[in-house]
Amino acid sequence: MRKGSIRVGAWLGLIAAGAWCPAPASALVSKAEERQVGRRVVEEVRREFRVLDEPYLRLYLAGIGARVAAAMGAREFEAEFQVVADPRVNAFAVPGGYVFVTSQTILVCGDESELAGVVAHEVGHVEGRHLAHRLQKASVVNLASLAAVLAGAFLTKDPKAGAAVTSFAVAGAQAKMLQYSREDEEDADLRAVRALQGADYDGWGLVRFMDAIRRESPAPEGVPAYLFTHPLPENRAATLAAILPAEPRPPATPAAQEGLWRAQARVLLADPRPWGRALLERRVTAHPESPAAHLGLALQRRAEGQFAAAVAALEEAARLAPDDPEVAHERAATWLRQGRGAEAVALLEELRTRGRATRPALQDLAWAHLEADRGAEALAAVAALEAADPRWPRLAYFKGLALGKAGRPAEGFALLGDHYRDEGDLDQAARHYREALKRLPPGEEKGRVEEALKGVGRR
Repeated sequence: MRKGSIRVGAWLGLIAAGAWCPAPASALVSKAEERQVGRRVVEEVRREFRVLDEPYLRLYLAGIGARVAAAMGAREFEAEFQVVADPRVNAFAVPGGYVFVTSQTILVCGDESELAGVVAHEVGHVEGRHLAHRLQKASVVNLASLAAVLAGAFLTKDPKAGAAVTSFAVAGAQAKMLQYSREDEEDADLRAVRALQGADYDGWGLVRFMDAIRRESPAPEGVPAYLFTHPLPENRAATLAAILPAEPRPPATPAAQEGLWRAQARVLLADPRPWGRALLERRVTAHPESPAAHLGLALQRRAEGQFAAAVAALEEAARLAPDDPEVAHERAATWLRQGRGAEAVALLEELRTRGRATRPALQDLAWAHLEADRGAEALAAVAALEAADPRWPRLAYFKGLALGKAGRPAEGFALLGDHYRDEGDLDQAARHYREALKRLPPGEEKGRVEEALKGVGRR
């Protein structure tokens, strides 16, 4: 394991040592406690691993997640997805509804139903609160076993760790704890298949994905099946096949592949593979009618600095999908890189006023206005962004800057203080809070900022 993995494992070990204590055996761990543990795991993963901050990827996964969660009748947590750069197939849900998916998982999927199967499986863990139950049982079974499972299941970076590094084949923890995990996996599988069918996905997608797991991560020779936290893929596939329709659906059409192909193109740009460029070119040749194929090639060309070729590919994508807001946004983003700022902003503003701008497009529009010191226009873009995504982590930062450029520095400094406080930069938070207090008139907001300044411990 690399250094970061050891540190995460050590932190999880502190849970077992009592730094975070599970509820008594008679009570299930609370949702608030789950969320707290989940946030800590997310922080550690983001600190030590490369998380792909690609907004369209997260939107795509969130859309699939919402679709299968609705079919599942999920009501425990709203899953939040993180894509981690990793060349192995892996997906993992941690307490509180946080779901990690590796870049390789997205790339090996042959159609969206396979990726939906992965997502549904992890949402099944979230909805089943499986880790909460395991934490509860940890008052009887050593919680260090849970720490080992969590660290081995997702956080190890040692390519020689064999079964310990794959989501569906994790070895090395105590057999009793692994038994619980196997039951959890079977329950998550059943929840997933039912949700896939209810969401109008092909339930066989999860089975096909298990075949991909077996090809990517064969069981280490000599390790018996009972040592794996997740039942072996072929065993799981046989169980699920018994409850699925007799025949899978016909192969997905290119039109049904649009979402997955776009996601795969963005993965290949953020976490490249040697064969990525050839794949994107081949898709355009094989499927010239696909907007996703042209969009993927355009993103590749733009990354290579071939802006004219990128614009040509985007124009073809726009011809095939004239009302596609993602394609329109990428045209504007390419123009920005070409120095065609006025054209780009005009297109992004048109999308905003028509209510067609995606969240990433609104982010680009707000930033373009901020760079040009257009405070009022930046505020309008930020307001649209806030309405579309009130939980966006950088919202306070963008809004604070926009308020400052719009001639409202007191409010701007206060929001920037909030942003830096939430980021853990307490010195910067205090500096911005002090600047806000110099300008704020007496009132409720000034009182709030005074309390916030006390809260960061910097007078």
